[in-house]
Amino acid sequence: MKDMPNTAINRDNERGTALILALMFTTVVVGIVTTGTLTLKSQISNNRTLFITNYQAVMAARSGLTEGLSWLRRQTSQPVTTFAPQLDEVAVPAVLDTEDPDIGLVRDFRISGNLWARYEVWKEWAADPNPERLAWREQFDCADVSAAKVGGSPGSAWRLRSIGYVYRKMDENAAFNEDPNLVLATEFAETDVLRAVINLPGQAAINVNDGNSCHINTKGRINGGAAAGIYFPYGSGTPTVGARWRRRVTGTPGLAAGTTYDDSYKAVFSLTYAELSSMADQVITTPANFPSPLPDNSLIVGDMSSIAFTQGNPLLGSGIVIIRGNVSLQTGNNSLFSGLLYVEGNLTIRDPCEINGSIVCTGNVNVQGSADYATINYDENALSALMNSFGNYRRANALFLPRRNR
Repeated sequence: MKDMPNTAINRDNERGTALILALMFTTVVVGIVTTGTLTLKSQISNNRTLFITNYQAVMAARSGLTEGLSWLRRQTSQPVTTFAPQLDEVAVPAVLDTEDPDIGLVRDFRISGNLWARYEVWKEWAADPNPERLAWREQFDCADVSAAKVGGSPGSAWRLRSIGYVYRKMDENAAFNEDPNLVLATEFAETDVLRAVINLPGQAAINVNDGNSCHINTKGRINGGAAAGIYFPYGSGTPTVGARWRRRVTGTPGLAAGTTYDDSYKAVFSLTYAELSSMADQVITTPANFPSPLPDNSLIVGDMSSIAFTQGNPLLGSGIVIIRGNVSLQTGNNSLFSGLLYVEGNLTIRDPCEINGSIVCTGNVNVQGSADYATINYDENALSALMNSFGNYRRANALFLPRRNR
């Protein structure tokens, strides 16, 4: 009985020790959780910052490509054979193509606070006296790739390369990549820009590669004007135009057989089908998605076995329409189109319909009206307007490459 008080005291001591251990364990756990939370939060913040800066660098590089394309389009002498943006602040009006003509096309712009973006589109300059800059230039300068890309004359195709930076500007007097300024992200992008031309097989309302395959029937009307009505290869037969063909087919002459005839994509557009598709405003693979009306002076490529234009879906608008498949403008279609219609397949045209410009068809052509006329007019003005738009440089999809550090 005398030992009971000591036992009680020991138990009280044990309870105190357990409390201390519990507090220590809780402190350790809270510390670990807090540290992990702060670390995770810091990592998330760093990743978000890295993503934002890299994304902004990509957008800066893309802006350089856009500005490079715009510069090519603005030049009064076409095609452009030398990529050389200018800076002349004393000229009237001032020439402000770039911030640094030694590099090429350069712009710096503020994102927010001291965070800035920059793009550089480097020009060719083999005589650059700065060896370090020349080594960089030779990797990333723009190049005329006309011969390799399209086999065309100089300036027909350019490979534009753009480097985008995001940096913190701490000192206005230091270069963007020199201390205390700090480059946060660098991205690189390139694309090919192409200048297409239109070379019809013949100057005519209809170009068809087999005279025997062309039939202009009742109330079919072909007006060549100062150009030919129908142009076809010599020795391929004569189009069927009826006994009173001079009323159906007019031109200078109405029927013209040529000793040379080439209606390939390369011959007509100086581009391959793949290149045309990459430049197109829209590539259509389903007839239901074909736009009506077309965007003005657009390039539409249709890759489908066949398409029918009807009253509910007529061929309306202006531009270049390339269809890889059979085309039918059905009775009652009410189509009104201005530009170039290129059909890799058979073409059937019914009334009422009017096409102003020219048609190139690789297969059979059948034009016929009934209650009204189906009319094709050669229109030099429509084709010239088209060339002013289509003959300018167009960009293919940008290709983004791994980040480049400088």
